[in-house]
Amino acid sequence: SATLPPPVLRLAQRYMIEPVNINLSPEKITVENIRQSYFTVDEDKKFELLLRVFEREDPRQCIIFCERKRWVEDLYRMLRRQHKRVAAMHGDLPQPMRNRIMQGFRDGKIVYLVATDVVGRGIDVRNISHVINYDMPDDPENYVHRIGRTGRLGNDGIAIAFVTPEQGEQLTNVEAFINKMIPEERIEGFQA
Repeated sequence: SATLPPPVLRLAQRYMIEPVNINLSPEKITVENIRQSYFTVDEDKKFELLLRVFEREDPRQCIIFCERKRWVEDLYRMLRRQHKRVAAMHGDLPQPMRNRIMQGFRDGKIVYLVATDVVGRGIDVRNISHVINYDMPDDPENYVHRIGRTGRLGNDGIAIAFVTPEQGEQLTNVEAFINKMIPEERIEGFQA
């Protein structure tokens, strides 16, 4: 937090402009109580792997992140055939609908939320047990914001990433950004 120099402060007071405090302290990169892992998987087997991960993990509440709005809609349609209590969230939805979806998610009526990074920042939902990066983000900072949706208020959380063979560099960039190696997991029949 920095203080404004006196001449700037006087000008701000004269014109009734509220000073803005900017905190430049570094944000903690990862939360220690989030168990992170990844699966290497071919693109055409990601949905089957997702269903197997749900079976194995039995999430209390889960956000599944996709990179594109269209991919969110596609995954949502496939997933709702297999599971109830699924919703999709992306920037093209009208704000009232996004509010209803988020309220349903907060209330626990929605268990699986398929979303773009519109949900990666600034939401306050406390019971998210799992975050799945169905698509690896291009920006490692988005990975950190995504996984930060779980493991809140001292609770444990689980973050799982699906990494296609072409996305090895993205995984390496994330590991360098968080300064931590992410362990690989395997489920028989899904190794790429």
